[in-house]
Amino acid sequence: MEHITNILAWIKAHGAEILALWAGIIGVAEIIVKWTDSKKDDAILGKIRDIGIKIISLLTKFGFEQPKEK
Repeated sequence: MEHITNILAWIKAHGAEILALWAGIIGVAEIIVKWTDSKKDDAILGKIRDIGIKIISLLTKFGFEQPKEK
């Protein structure tokens, strides 16, 4: 159980970097997909993007979002 707690703490501490890396990977994938004419890679990228959105929404439900400044 301690390992899970440590992993969650690490994810919480480095959430911004993880999201920035994910956005960069998706951005590069978007460019590569636009260069190709295949519809199959468009569908695969769409599924990957949907999974990323679901993960981000789950993280915000569990308190991994940054506190909002007033």
